[in-house]
Amino acid sequence: MGGLKNSYRQAVLLWAAMVFSIFAYLLVVEGIKSDLPFLKKDSSSPGVFPMKVFLLSFASFTVLLIWFVRRQVLCGRASKAFKNSPSRLLFCSLATNLLCETVAITALSLFFLTRNPLDFYPLMVLSLVLFAYFFPRYIEWKEWVGKVEAVERPVLWVHPSLFQGPELYQSGAPAPGSFTGQTEGSNLRQATQDVMHRPA
Repeated sequence: MGGLKNSYRQAVLLWAAMVFSIFAYLLVVEGIKSDLPFLKKDSSSPGVFPMKVFLLSFASFTVLLIWFVRRQVLCGRASKAFKNSPSRLLFCSLATNLLCETVAITALSLFFLTRNPLDFYPLMVLSLVLFAYFFPRYIEWKEWVGKVEAVERPVLWVHPSLFQGPELYQSGAPAPGSFTGQTEGSNLRQATQDVMHRPA
């Protein structure tokens, strides 16, 4: 479990650093908002509205992409690229954090486009909510690793010599009942039954 704990610590540090960067974005927005109010643009103008719709659509797509990426890394084909479960969980946490951060970056881009803080705040809150929801929890990591190891544990291998081989005659032919699912003496019983049921 030492590798799992180290990966978990790294995941928490990365999570904290990315959450801190969101508040740095907030400071930038507040600074520009107070200094340059005359640069505020109308969101419905022909030059702004299409880009605003694109950025909002991109943020919505990013939220859906988080679940898809996590599923592929943890259970899909991408899971085969990792040597062990801790590295897989660390990469999944990092990919999730980057996508949550993308929502905040989209909010900042939207603010630079319109110079309207009200376009920044909702997506910033959404990014923080996603970060809180996908915060790495060690108990869940430990339970997930236990389930994966139980599924991927190799089956016990038994040497073929431990199985009893079929008895052979001196000519090399198998003894009666071998490979046919019949026991010895079954041929004799079958012949007796044929005689008894043979029509006169």
